Amino acid sequence: AMAKAHALIKKYNVDLTAKDNHRDFVSFFVGKPALRHFREDYALSNLLQDFYFVYGIWVPAYVIDKGKMGRVLEISGTAQNIQIACYVNDFIKRFIDFQWETYTKDRRLNRYQKTDFAVGIIEGFRSKLESQPPKRTKKNRALIKLEDPHLKEYVSYKYPRTASMKLGVLKNDKTVLNDGIGIGKKMIISKGIEAKGKDKMALIDKPKRSAQSA
Repeated sequence: AMAKAHALIKKYNVDLTAKDNHRDFVSFFVGKPALRHFREDYALSNLLQDFYFVYGIWVPAYVIDKGKMGRVLEISGTAQNIQIACYVNDFIKRFIDFQWETYTKDRRLNRYQKTDFAVGIIEGFRSKLESQPPKRTKKNRALIKLEDPHLKEYVSYKYPRTASMKLGVLKNDKTVLNDGIGIGKKMIISKGIEAKGKDKMALIDKPKRSAQSA
């Protein structure tokens, strides 16, 4: 189940932090540099940071086809957590595009409504993750929110100056937003990623194939 997969991700990071083992951190661009990013991009960035043990910051980056400086999301963390976060990011974006194509098949909606739909899907998936009950053991009480002190040191050194961004409250299409939330609550990250070596484990859910699956 997906709940078990995410519990394994959390346990892996709790154990890693508790043992205080040496670990190397890397930074990686997620997506492409752009002059403008939509609200769903920021919502997805927050989801990755809250549930997949990476730190993200929007950094200046050159947008080649526009000939101007824009921004791109850069995430930092262990190589394994970066791999998982990148996969989840790409999977959710593809899921949103597929669901939007299906949703708009017999109706005409604009790009702003796609943002409402996409934000809804991400919010729905977030609520699904938040609803997963933590194990009631003393060791695992801290699984929901974990801060890695070594990652914080790495981030502080790499980004000595950071500024927070505030997004204005915009009008949205409540119907489209709520439809997206309903779809997001049913979303399953459907392909497996496995860690190699002694910590080998399924990190993302692998749903059982039905008799009709290809």
